[in-house]
Amino acid sequence: MEQSNVLRHLVCTTAILAAAVVLAGCEASAPEPRDGQPTGKASAGDSSRQPQTEPEPAAKPDSGAAPEPPIPVRQPAWEERAARQKEVVDRLSESKNPGMVQPERPEARAAAEGEPQPEPRREPAAEAEPPRGDDRKPVDLGSPLVKDPKGLVRLDKTRPVWLDKANKRVVMVGQICQRDAPLEMFACPRNTKEHEAIVSVDVEAQTVHAGLLAVGAKAGHPARWDPTYVPAAGTEIEVTVAWKDKEGKPHTARAQDWILDVHTNKAMAHPWVFAGSGFWTDEATGKKYYQAEGGDFICVSNFPSAMLDLPIESSQSNESLLFRAFTERIPPLGTPVTLLLTPKLEKEKKPKQKDSQEGAEKKAE
Repeated sequence: MEQSNVLRHLVCTTAILAAAVVLAGCEASAPEPRDGQPTGKASAGDSSRQPQTEPEPAAKPDSGAAPEPPIPVRQPAWEERAARQKEVVDRLSESKNPGMVQPERPEARAAAEGEPQPEPRREPAAEAEPPRGDDRKPVDLGSPLVKDPKGLVRLDKTRPVWLDKANKRVVMVGQICQRDAPLEMFACPRNTKEHEAIVSVDVEAQTVHAGLLAVGAKAGHPARWDPTYVPAAGTEIEVTVAWKDKEGKPHTARAQDWILDVHTNKAMAHPWVFAGSGFWTDEATGKKYYQAEGGDFICVSNFPSAMLDLPIESSQSNESLLFRAFTERIPPLGTPVTLLLTPKLEKEKKPKQKDSQEGAEKKAE
């Protein structure tokens, strides 16, 4: 009896163990849950069993949507100056009768005086190109206003520049290009810096340089800044202007009388000196260029390329300009003007009479 009970007990135990093994095998072979499905058995700290969410794809740009407005681009300073220069030249070119040019627009004058202007919206541009020369035909401004025009010797076959040997001076004919603006120069070659000069002349600066040498002037040097400031030097040049009013009456004046000193509120008192500019050589072609051809002709601000300059320190910075046009004294825009450049030459010293007598006595001995 006892043996049968023990046998039944062993059979039951064996059955229970077999069932346990079967259950364990089924659980071990169960498939892993898919991503995003909870297993119900993972612990809170088992991050590998947490549902994984796929990142949302980035929204594709709508091809039909309007593009964003372009960002305003600030023009370089030289572009603004070139725009003012072009406006002045255009006004002179469009005038059929000298002295009848339309006055400068108020907004252009405000810009020239440095008043803040609203920034226009403009398309971002590629790398800008510097302004180029003008191919307008020469303008006939008439004969120079001198007593004996026939006695003048032409220095250029087509341009209005002459040599006055009798009076030892260079003569040119130009026209009024500005009457109310800050100045960096009194006169400039045509189509260069009319926006900051009073007179524009259709001549080559190096031809005028040669003419001044021919009548005895000596070139010095432009202003220097390294290591310290040294003012321009050279023969002093007297600059005179001659013109006719609407009634045909002739007038003359010193060029300084057309330039207002902003500190004294009077006409400029400083003379000009023959600084002589300089040459630079194009390495690609080997050709030499006279630097003042770029506009630095008869200056009131110091430039290292000036032909005529003031023998004082005079800034070329727009915020520190010392001079502006003396509007009330300047003829209408477009008026033909004769410029007379006369060097102040040192007179040859004559020997004293006493020295001459002593020399004669020594010869007699």
